[in-house]
Amino acid sequence: MKQLILSKRYILLYALIAGFLMALTPLSLAFLPSHHGPNNESIQLLDASFVMILNIAMFYISLWLNLRIVEKTVSKKIAINVGAYLLLCVAAIVIHRPVWGMLERMPIGFFIRDEFVRNLIIFSISTLVANSFHSFQQNQQMKNKILEIQRESLAGQIESLKQQINPHFFFNSLNTLSGLAQEDTQKTLEFIEKLSQVFRYVLEIQEKNVVSVAEEMNFARAYIYLLKVRFEEKFSIEILPDLDENSMVPSLCTQLLLENCFKHNSMSSSNPLKIKIKTDNGYLVICNSIIQMNQTSGNGIGLKNLNERSKLLTGKPIVITTDNECFTVKVPTI
Repeated sequence: MKQLILSKRYILLYALIAGFLMALTPLSLAFLPSHHGPNNESIQLLDASFVMILNIAMFYISLWLNLRIVEKTVSKKIAINVGAYLLLCVAAIVIHRPVWGMLERMPIGFFIRDEFVRNLIIFSISTLVANSFHSFQQNQQMKNKILEIQRESLAGQIESLKQQINPHFFFNSLNTLSGLAQEDTQKTLEFIEKLSQVFRYVLEIQEKNVVSVAEEMNFARAYIYLLKVRFEEKFSIEILPDLDENSMVPSLCTQLLLENCFKHNSMSSSNPLKIKIKTDNGYLVICNSIIQMNQTSGNGIGLKNLNERSKLLTGKPIVITTDNECFTVKVPTI
C-alpha cells in the first residue's frame, strides 16, 4: 500500500505548537521574580527560550524520522529511535550547557537528567503521533479502495440492467412496426423516421446512468409519438408544465413505465387510457387510469429492473401505489 507522508509544513506546525506548549513551564517561571535571584531574570528568560527552541527542533526531527520508519519492523523502529534519541540528547546538552551554566545554584546532574527525560517524552509523543497518522492514512486508503470497488461494481450492475431494457424496447418497436406496415405505408415511413430519432437518443445516453428530467421528457415526447401512430385516440397523456426539469432520474425510465401502461391495460377510443406525468416531492410520478387489466404473461422484469437501478443510483426504491382508479409509479429523483 502506498505510504502517504505528512508535508514538512504540517510537521513544522506540529513542532511549533508542541514545542511551545512543552516550554510553557520554564517560560512562566522566567517571568516570576520570586523564582530567580537578582540579575538572573534575563538569563532565566534566555534559558527558557533555549528550551523552547530545542523542544521545537526535537519535535520536528522526531516526527519527521518516525514518519519515515513507520512501516519498518518494531525492532528496527526501536533501534533507530533509541540511536537518534541518544544522539540528539547529547547534541542538546552540548548546545544548551553554556546557557545552563550561567544560572546560579543549578546542579549539572539535574540539567542532564532534565534533558534526557524531556527528550524521551518528546520522542514518545512523536512516535505515537506518527503511528496514529499512518493508521489514519491506511484507513483512508482502504476506504477509498472500497469506494472505488463499489463504484466499479455499481457501474457494472447498472450497465447490466440497462442492457436488459434496450432489447425489450427494440422487440416491442418491431412489433409495432410490423402491425403498422400492413395498414398504412406513409405512416410506416413516418414511424420509421421517428423510431430512428428515438434510437439515436437511446444510443446517445448509453454512457449515462442518469439524465435530467428535461432530457427524459424530450425522449418521452418522441416515444409518445410512436405510440400515437399505433393507438391513435385510444389514450391521452398529460405532462404537467411545472416539472422539476433540473433533477435527475434513471435514463429511459419513462419509456419503461409508459410501455407498462399499455401492456397491462385495455383501451379504446370510447374509453381511452389516461396517463399523467409530473414531479412531486423528489419523485418523477407516472400515473395511469386502470381499465380492465389484460391477462398478460409479463414477468415483471421491467419494474424490477427499474427498482434495482433506482436503488443503485439514488439509494431509494421506486414507490408503487394503486387504487380503484389509478396505478402510480414514483421514481426517486436526484
